[in-house]
Amino acid sequence: MLKISLLAILSFHAGVRAQSIDGVQEYRLKAAFIYNFSQFIEWPAGSFASPDSPFPICVVGDDPFGDALLALQKRSYQGRRIVISYPKTAAEARSCRILYVDNPLKTAQWREFDKVLSDVPVLTVSSGEDVVSSGICIGFVPREGKIRWTLNLGAARRAQLKISAKLIEIAVAIVGETTR
Repeated sequence: MLKISLLAILSFHAGVRAQSIDGVQEYRLKAAFIYNFSQFIEWPAGSFASPDSPFPICVVGDDPFGDALLALQKRSYQGRRIVISYPKTAAEARSCRILYVDNPLKTAQWREFDKVLSDVPVLTVSSGEDVVSSGICIGFVPREGKIRWTLNLGAARRAQLKISAKLIEIAVAIVGETTR
């Protein structure tokens, strides 16, 4: 029941017209998506040091979210306190469970992060048409005036993440293991 209601929330938010929102609202919406994506991802056993370890959501590069992502610190993921951090190195990012990467196609820094994180259970997220081709797991894209997402199932598999069929079903494009 919870997954059905979360799917409804994702579908509703995906229906919000991108043209009707400004940059601040766009990133509030993307922050909500990032939180809701966590409900449709299964991290492997051993992803957390202890049962009470926090759930780190991280940003690499410029932070386009403002306070929207910081507001997630009031929430939790499966009883784990959400913390927001800004790793400077790929080694620091290994402890993230969700990593938003600003402009991965324009930075050599992302290539280093991708090498170090390729088999670490980190869900990588970014914005842009071709970001999933650079190894990002989920890429926000505009479609028909709406904010939607593409998936890279190969990147998710390498990161040992299981993505719910429900999240796959409402993606606008899939690369990696399966294409449509």
